[in-house]
Amino acid sequence: MTNLNPQTLPPFQIAATAKGLFSDAEMDQLIADHAPALTEGRLGTGKSDAEIRRSQVVLIENSQRYEWLYRRFWEAATALNRQYFCVDISYIEGSIQLARYDSANQGFYDWHTDFGDLAPGRKISITVQLTDPSEYDGGDLELFFRSPPHKMDRTRGAFIAFPSFVVHRVTPVTRGTRWSLVAWVCGKRWA
Repeated sequence: MTNLNPQTLPPFQIAATAKGLFSDAEMDQLIADHAPALTEGRLGTGKSDAEIRRSQVVLIENSQRYEWLYRRFWEAATALNRQYFCVDISYIEGSIQLARYDSANQGFYDWHTDFGDLAPGRKISITVQLTDPSEYDGGDLELFFRSPPHKMDRTRGAFIAFPSFVVHRVTPVTRGTRWSLVAWVCGKRWA
């Protein structure tokens, strides 16, 4: 975006949420289709470290079968960006990730950002909560912008967007299993 007048921009906020983008049946089907292919979640460097992250993930390729998923992600991300963040975005990075955090190993992902040397074009990080909050304890997505950390919406289907430079984590799951979708919206690298 160019020529934005700072006085007409919306006030900055840590995150924005949309709801009702996915039906229960669609979320259940995404999990059923991809759960058999889960592998150990890795860090941005491609390495594993159980002291930083314990989760299983699988990538959902941008194929004709899942074009609807990518379209909804893009439409929601651009709408929330226009309303709240006002940054230059142009595409979804790679593949949307399906993640599983399980109480059997206290699944979690410690404090980190999605932006940095390895991903300088990431502007907006997105998480979609796929599990009903009554089915698990812990597993909170928390953003650290001000103290104390801000706990994000746990409603099933909540589409949560936040700037990729914000420090965030998923707290350990102590009961049940938490499923989520994760994606990164990119644009020209931060100037």
